[in-house]
Order: sequence, then structure tokens, then C-alpha cells
Amino acid sequence: MTKLEPKVYEYIQQYELCRAGDRLLVACSAGADSMALLHYLHREQQHLGVSVAAVHVNHMLRGEDAAGDRRYVESFCKEHNIPVYAINISIPAILEAERGNMQAVCRRERYAYFEQVMVESNSTKLVVAHHADDQIESVLMNLVRGSHNIGIQGIKRRRPFANGELIRPFLSITRADILEYLQDFDQGYREDYSNQKDSYTRNRMRHHVVPLLRDENPKVAEAVMHYTEKVQADEELLQSLAEKALEDVLVEKQRDLWKININSFQHKPLALQRRIILLLLKYLYKDTIIIQSYTLWNSILKLTQTTDGNATIDLPKGAKAIRQYDELILIKTAVNSSKLVSTIIKFEHWTNLSNNLRIYIGRVDGDIPQDTTSQAKSYFVNATSFAQPLHIRGRMDGDRIQLLGANVQKRISRLFIDDKVPLALREDWPIIVTNDNEVIAVPGLRVSSYFSNSKRLTDDIIFIVDQQTL
Repeated sequence: MTKLEPKVYEYIQQYELCRAGDRLLVACSAGADSMALLHYLHREQQHLGVSVAAVHVNHMLRGEDAAGDRRYVESFCKEHNIPVYAINISIPAILEAERGNMQAVCRRERYAYFEQVMVESNSTKLVVAHHADDQIESVLMNLVRGSHNIGIQGIKRRRPFANGELIRPFLSITRADILEYLQDFDQGYREDYSNQKDSYTRNRMRHHVVPLLRDENPKVAEAVMHYTEKVQADEELLQSLAEKALEDVLVEKQRDLWKININSFQHKPLALQRRIILLLLKYLYKDTIIIQSYTLWNSILKLTQTTDGNATIDLPKGAKAIRQYDELILIKTAVNSSKLVSTIIKFEHWTNLSNNLRIYIGRVDGDIPQDTTSQAKSYFVNATSFAQPLHIRGRMDGDRIQLLGANVQKRISRLFIDDKVPLALREDWPIIVTNDNEVIAVPGLRVSSYFSNSKRLTDDIIFIVDQQTL
């Protein structure tokens, strides 16, 4: 028996990575790691009480070599009666169209196919072959990049994926253990010669840095494994505390906008403050590289160190972080003012606005939309009160509104100040005007004196302001 077999079995049992009845989908590239994984799980499937299938993606980056990898996996699966799912994805064509990062595009397309097959095959677990040496490289890379503690936690043994989970049962073993296992069973594999190039950060770590660490401590993989397991366990606890702390400081949450109270935030321990910001960044971005940026979350943290004055910082992909009075506001996507060119409001239809609200204008005696939420505000008006049709546009210099319940007109600019609307939002706030360009509503803030909060005898129009729904 090789070192791999008892180590992996014990690891699977300790963390319940597999359970009887699981349908395992093994990601297999034809390389040493994934071939060992597929071979081991196929041999142990009765012992574990699971069924095994394989999935392979040819990125079409290495010509005949890559085609040979696919044939090798399919041949192995046919010989061992293992169901296999394989696809050719033209990454070169995608890169030509998108001009993106090759590794990122490969990963995106590969995992999209994995997810598709997971669902179609009704698999419960996607199994990938990351091992203890990969863990060392991952921790080192994120330390060097200056990633936040999300990165230096290392690769997790499991995470939700598609309709089930992604698991990594090889994290307890090294590359040497894998090669010993393959040799003992006389199991071949295919070499991807791009792994020998030092053009990738991970390869440089693998070829030059990790060997030095292993010279210092032959059991460095075991040491890093113990470190990441401890850090991940600690982080799970802190994460649950941070989620509760976010609820305590959250003032408002919309689809693309979050507000927290800075005074409440400042009373939280620094460790929770950092994690609250990370939770907000997860709402803003799916890209883990962005989320892990020390510079990004630290710049947001600095905004919360005072409530004096206003400040705005630009975030990646058009988002903004704003300190306005005693609130920190994160906006997912900066609105392009050109989108606020005057447009006519459709009657008896929801119209989505740029500030995450929506409006509905219809007959009082008509059917109110069934998806109206409990947060909606309704106003009533007579259709002959102003020139129609109504329009949505951006704010203009000199705009004023005769407010409901007030005897004088108020400048829209003053209304924004009084209602503490962040400076970054004012220019793009939607304004409702009549066909004569008279302002009658600033959705989310106030409406004009034409409207009433309750229906009057002559009112025949209902005006609803509601949150956008996902």
C-alpha cells in the first residue's frame, strides 16, 4: 500500500468529503494529479459507497498534444467502464474576441462546463486534484501579491458548487505521494509541458521557491496544511460574527447600493471591521482577486476613520465608496449620466430608475401590479393636473419643485442637501417632469403638491414608487 491510500481515505472520512450514495464527477486533465485521483476513486468507489464519472475540457491551446490528452482520458474511462464527459472549447477564439487573461478565461470556461455536466449528470460532488504542494504555492502567491487573509487561508477542502459541492480529497498528500502511487500501480499520465515554463507565477513558485522551503523543512507541506486548517477554522467563526456585525451597522441595502452607519461601525473590533468591508466587497464583485486586494479594502477602511467632511474613492469596474455625513455608501455601478436623457414614462408599466427604484403610473380603478412590495409608496393625482406624457430625465440647473405639504417651491439642489443625498449620486438622480418640463417628483425623496397620500374624489391616477426587484 502506498502513502497516498490511507492518507486520502482518512482525510475523506475525517471531513466527510464523501458519503455513501454520492455521485462523484472527477475533473481529469490527463496529468499526473488528476489521473491519480480518478484511478484512486475508481478503485475505492465500492469501499466509499460512491459512483464515479469523469469530465475533461480541451482548451485547444496545445494543438495535437491537447487532443491527445482528451483521447487518453476517454480511453482510460472506456477501459475501466467509467462514464466520461468531454468537450473542446476554443479558448484562442474567445481570447481573440475578449482580449482577456488566458488563465482566467480558461478557468471560467472550464468551470462553466463542469457546472453544466454536474447538473446534467445529477452529480453531487465535483472532485478536483489540488494537493498539499498546490496549497504551499497558493499561500505563497497570495502573500507575495499582498492579498487579504481570504487568500492566505489557502485552498479550501470543500465549497458549494452548482447543485452540490466541490471537494479536494488530495489536500492531505504531496506531489511525491501521487507519483509514488502512479508508479506502484503502473498508471501512466500525460505531461503538459507548459507547466515547465517559468512565465507563470505558480510555476516559478513550484520550481524555485518551494524546493528551497523543502530543503529547510522536508515536512513543509504538512506544516502549511496544519496552518491553513487552523486559519480556515478561525475564519469560519470570525465570518459568522462579521455577518451579525454587518446587520448591526447596516442602514440600507438595495440591489446595487449599501449604506452602513460609521459611528456603529467604529465601535466594532478592527478584525470585524475588515471582514464587514470584505462582505460588502463580495456583494460588489465576484472576482476574488479584486476582493482580496489589500489596497482596496484598506482604502475603504480609511474612509470610516472619521465622520468629518465628505469623501469619495473610485473602485474597480465603476463602483464607488462614499463617506457622506456619518454614513459609508458603496455603489455597485456608477450611473452614466448619458443614460438619463429624457425618456417618456410608459403608462401601466413598471419603469426601472437609475437609483434602484421603479415607478408605476396607472389608473386608480385598474389592476395594481401583483409584484408591488410592502415598501412601496403610493400617491394619487388627477390626470388633468399637469401636461402629459410624463418624462424621466437628469437634474438640470434651476430645477425646483412645489413640495407636497409645503407652500413654497424648493430648489432640487437644496432638497438633495436636506435629504443627505451623497454628492456622487445627485447628478444622476432621476427626476420626473411633465410634458412642459415642470418637476413633479424626485423618486425616493419627495413628490409635488399635485399629489395626495390618500385618494381624493377627483383622483384617477395612482403613482407608485417601489424598490426594484431582482
